[in-house]
Amino acid sequence: MTEAISLDVKGMHCPNCPAKIEKAVSKMDGVAQIQVSWKMENARVEFNNTVTSISDIINRINKMDFQAKIIQHSPQ
Repeated sequence: MTEAISLDVKGMHCPNCPAKIEKAVSKMDGVAQIQVSWKMENARVEFNNTVTSISDIINRINKMDFQAKIIQHSPQ
């Protein structure tokens, strides 16, 4: 089942940070799409919740030395 989450992402210090996050998260099984905004310090992720979880996505981002937390969750 497809879900979408919006995340607050802190710790991005340059315009290249979003690309690093997008590359790492988009490689995860079950992630359909991710868009990260450096200026807005947020991310939107669409994923299949039968393949990966919100906590897996957040953990992947946090392991890259960023701080991600949910600001909106939209089960579809």
